[in-house]
Amino acid sequence: MSITVLETEKLTHVYSKGTTSQVDAIRDVSVKIEQGELVGIIGHTGSGKSTLIQHFNGLLKANHGKVLLDGVDIWENPKKIRDYRFKIGVVFQYPEYQLFEETVYKDIAFGPTNMGLSKGEIDERVRNAAKYVGIPDEMLSKSPFDLSGGEKRRVAIAGVISMEPEILILDEPTSGLDPMGREQILELIKNYREQTGKTVVIVSHSMDDVARFATKVIVMNNSKVEMTGTVDEVFEKASRLREIGLSVPQITEIFIKLREKGYKVSEKIYTVEQGYLELKKLFEGSVTND
Repeated sequence: MSITVLETEKLTHVYSKGTTSQVDAIRDVSVKIEQGELVGIIGHTGSGKSTLIQHFNGLLKANHGKVLLDGVDIWENPKKIRDYRFKIGVVFQYPEYQLFEETVYKDIAFGPTNMGLSKGEIDERVRNAAKYVGIPDEMLSKSPFDLSGGEKRRVAIAGVISMEPEILILDEPTSGLDPMGREQILELIKNYREQTGKTVVIVSHSMDDVARFATKVIVMNNSKVEMTGTVDEVFEKASRLREIGLSVPQITEIFIKLREKGYKVSEKIYTVEQGYLELKKLFEGSVTND
């Protein structure tokens, strides 16, 4: 039985309300996120993705609607909002620009230190978080400013993981990285979820990344939820996604074109691995040209 850990009810947020520059950032957004899911939130620029995740842990307070964590309205008692921010950890875009301590260890320890934990528990959390993101012990004593871009990104993610949030949210976690760096970040997120069973939410412009790793996809369009469902349920609506300025994974486009040329292949191909198996069937003669 699935357990809802995070939910929004008719969430609405208006920037500059009552002025000539008023903008409805999100409108009547209702979503449910279950325990252990890896949720991909996609949408064009300005669709409301980043505004939505800032409501998840109370960085923004909605004009209307509720955010429920484990069934409790996070704004029911405003004095407890700081506690909720520890439970829902957010890694913002380009988080490496927020590194400031003199060593990697101190940067990762910043959150647990602010939680008032003992030195022993802080040390345990720092080393565990470093292990999740592939940071070796010898790197902990280095200055974060001596690291590569990908390494800095992993340090920043470890800084949030060290607070052991119930839900980990990452806003464009692979943005600006080279292909190897992108792959490393995606693998560490996947491994973190598998090893901890924690709920993970990723905001991404990459349809390919979402198709590979997400168990649920939420599509934002014009400040509202356009659709939600599994990878198959969302990406099979390729025509609607194009209408709202989005795309489907590149491998999906290839198989759509193969179908158009008369090959009896599935259009429901969303990852390279699925594509490989489908082409293997084609070349082995199980699938024939019309």
